[in-house]
Amino acid sequence: MHTYASALALSAVAVPAHLDADIAVPLLSGPQAQGDLLVVPVPAGSLPASGLEPVAATGVAVVHGEATGNTHWLHAGFDSPDVRWRGDVDGVRLGYLLVPGGQSALLVHTGEHGANGIAAGTYAIHRKREQAVLVDHAPFTIVAPRLHED
Repeated sequence: MHTYASALALSAVAVPAHLDADIAVPLLSGPQAQGDLLVVPVPAGSLPASGLEPVAATGVAVVHGEATGNTHWLHAGFDSPDVRWRGDVDGVRLGYLLVPGGQSALLVHTGEHGANGIAAGTYAIHRKREQAVLVDHAPFTIVAPRLHED
């Protein structure tokens, strides 16, 4: 199992001094969030038939923080050579993740969100979307969704 220190080391980031480097990163198989990203389990049949590629040893930059430089990185866990990813941006969806049985993946944020352990399963990774009031003129209010960013 990864610790916070070993997870951040995958992205060549040191653990901030105010955090405990030895905390274990739990593996979760249900829905989970990391900042402006959501990891959502999906049925195996909903994965694309092709295009799933092995997660490189250097990781995959799922979202790069333009303003802060803090990036959400996807990495395969220890002894997890068969973890696959396909970037597939469609609205809020950023891509698909396949984690075979007995393997794991890590979603690492180089800034404030730490690391999420992802257990075996099939997932879609999404950006969050919020409802925002764009025009508020009585008697009319127009609302529209917008993507959420850290």
